[in-house]
Amino acid sequence: MRVGQRLFLAVMPAIVGLFTVAALAYWGRVDRSAPQWLVVVVAVAAIFSLAVAWQNTRYVARRLERLAGQPATAGPTTLSPLTAVRNATLPGAGASPDEIDSIERVVDRLSGAVTVAESEKREREAAASERVQEYAALLAEATSAVARQLDEVRLPIHILLENHFGQLNENQEEMLAGARTAAEAAGVELGRLREIADLDRGALNFRRDRVRCGDLLKALKPQLEADGERAGVQVVIDVPPGLPAVAGDRIRLQEALELLLRHLVRHALPGSVVTIGAGCDKKEITIDVANGPAPMLDANVALAQRIILAHGGRIEQQEGRLQIFVPAT
Repeated sequence: MRVGQRLFLAVMPAIVGLFTVAALAYWGRVDRSAPQWLVVVVAVAAIFSLAVAWQNTRYVARRLERLAGQPATAGPTTLSPLTAVRNATLPGAGASPDEIDSIERVVDRLSGAVTVAESEKREREAAASERVQEYAALLAEATSAVARQLDEVRLPIHILLENHFGQLNENQEEMLAGARTAAEAAGVELGRLREIADLDRGALNFRRDRVRCGDLLKALKPQLEADGERAGVQVVIDVPPGLPAVAGDRIRLQEALELLLRHLVRHALPGSVVTIGAGCDKKEITIDVANGPAPMLDANVALAQRIILAHGGRIEQQEGRLQIFVPAT
């Protein structure tokens, strides 16, 4: 039986009762007496109304309670005693379904799909986190091993260049000097990668000091201008006075700004102008760099981004523009 039919049956006794009340009002005068059959009809109508209303109300209440509280299952599982009792009250296979049956089936399917999707999402996130930790550990181990091997290469080169055990011509000295320079540069790159891996693994801790970004930018000004002269780029730094302080590791923040800003200056187009400005509001300090297009896939940039993110900041890049946001204290 459909829910609409049940509700209509619940209303029918009230309609019958209305007519009986009207009849009682007619025969209930002083000079009139109600027939005995009318009294019997009224009593039967009242009892029937109570029974039908109780039956339909209990049915709808139980179905809605089961619909709201029945746990969803995503496959064959062992049912709890409470679930078994609830399922025992479901309509049989031969009963005609009503609207609540349709809603319940849809809700069960959706709940099961949501449960499966959430479980798969948690599994994927856990697997991705484990994979990132594994990659970081492998990267840190590989960089350490290669760095040790580079040390074994740099030491004999340094000895050959500083202490001549035999006569070296100019070409040999230049080759050895070039090899030493390349080994030093490779060692620096490996150091960057090792720090990135340590940051991803959470193996590095930062101090929490009051650091003024204005002082950091002013300290970097000579280096940035020197890089700009070598690259044929004009560097303009406009840092307003009175920038608020940030809570962070002074050395690490200085390193991050140095790596990022020097990278942008070195890769700017010759003859262009790189403008570095700063501003602040109540919540964060903004360092704005108008530098033109520059490649951002670099170990120095990646390390700088991770250091800034570890301090609660963020980096946003648009076409020819880069902004660094750091929370102010």
